[in-house]
Amino acid sequence: MGRILEGFWDCKYCGTTHIGGRHRECPNCGKARSKDTEFYLGTERNYVPKNQSRDISRNPDWVCEFCQQLNSDNDTVCKYCGSSRTKRTLNYFQAKLPSSAHDSYNGSDSNSGCTEQMNSGENISASTPTCKASDQPSRQKSSKSVKEFLASHCYQLLITLLLVAGIVGMVFLFLPKELEITINEFTWTRTIDIERYQTVEESSWSLPSNSRLLYSQLEIHHYQSVIDHYEIRTRQVAKQRISGYETYVSGYRDLGNGYFEEITSQRPIYETYYETETYQEPVYRDEPVYKTKYYYEIEKWLYERSVLTNGSGKSPYWGETNLSSDERIASRSETYSIIGLDSKGEEETIILSFEDWSSLEVGQTVKLRVSIGGHGEIIEE
Repeated sequence: MGRILEGFWDCKYCGTTHIGGRHRECPNCGKARSKDTEFYLGTERNYVPKNQSRDISRNPDWVCEFCQQLNSDNDTVCKYCGSSRTKRTLNYFQAKLPSSAHDSYNGSDSNSGCTEQMNSGENISASTPTCKASDQPSRQKSSKSVKEFLASHCYQLLITLLLVAGIVGMVFLFLPKELEITINEFTWTRTIDIERYQTVEESSWSLPSNSRLLYSQLEIHHYQSVIDHYEIRTRQVAKQRISGYETYVSGYRDLGNGYFEEITSQRPIYETYYETETYQEPVYRDEPVYKTKYYYEIEKWLYERSVLTNGSGKSPYWGETNLSSDERIASRSETYSIIGLDSKGEEETIILSFEDWSSLEVGQTVKLRVSIGGHGEIIEE
């Protein structure tokens, strides 16, 4: 049998709570506990000393049919009204069953109280109600979970704010800025890139349709890992075995008389041990994979030279290309800039489109919207 604990009950007459199970009358108003009394365990476990627990009955109180007060199972006559206990008298648990179940109740489970579950593996009879134990541990767990939740989310929020601040900073860095420039000088650059059609030698793993094959040969295309052999190795493998059993409290049974009894169970204790295991470990080697590689001649347009012209002022021109028969113009590029002082007296070089650049004059003050790359556009007023 498990250890005995003293429970508690509340007086329904004066509202006094947390009355010790050893008291049959309310210490505040003197009223006896009735069939409506509910016994419960507090947040602290009040164990009865072993030398006293032997005198405590394991049977539930019985309900007097006349005054409805609870009497000890050791009593045969109600101590409050003097009525005798009969075969029809109900005990603490039977009185809480629906009235329709009283006649069919056979008394076989008359000493069965409710059990506070502490282990999901404990089997409890379907007819046994479950006690609502103190929810203090669950509140502590809930409070701890809330703190962990808040700490985790505060950290995530801080990281998010730093990322947002970084993104906003980058956005402001790349946003165009407005400048007011007094123009001192105009500069320009024009470039013509020229290609020449020429024969080149190349190689690849496939032969282009417009090429002339020179020769082909097998070459290493790539390597693949293949098993070369196996080597015997040993390793320590952790295993577990039962080294003994421990007894633990899996719940509490309501005795129905102001006291509770521990329900104990046993669970195995495991220990870790190691065994040497032999196994085969594959050893790999890199195996070359060969494919045919083609060497050929082919005609291509390739960059040959550039014709660059630049200067100051507002008279840009393209340089002379003097193309030979196997040359062509690949591309043209041009850059137009103004150099001037901003409102702080600092020199700025701004790249403009040809249309904006050609519409301005030296000495003119103009408002520009300038991007991070130094490219600007005129702000129309």
